[in-house]
Amino acid sequence: MYIATNQETCDKIGEVLASQADKPQNIRIFIAGMGCSGPSFGLGLDNVNDEDLTEVINGVNFVLEKSVYDTVGEIKVEWVGNGYSVQPVTPAPSACGSCTSCG
Repeated sequence: MYIATNQETCDKIGEVLASQADKPQNIRIFIAGMGCSGPSFGLGLDNVNDEDLTEVINGVNFVLEKSVYDTVGEIKVEWVGNGYSVQPVTPAPSACGSCTSCG
């Protein structure tokens, strides 16, 4: 598994982990929904399961279900000043035009 991120993002996540010491200390990347431009992702504190892949970067343990990784590939997690941007490193092709909400 490969997670693209940077030190600033890991520092911000570390602040969240420190403030939630009574919660699991793993950052799960998950698909939060699907739209015309592909999946949207979320982050959450969670335990590691048997079907998960993990990667530790700058002290942060990122967790991703193997089936999600098999579907979307490498993920980029980045602090963007007021939250986190989570997206595939290689964006999925747009499905626009295949549903009625685009037009």
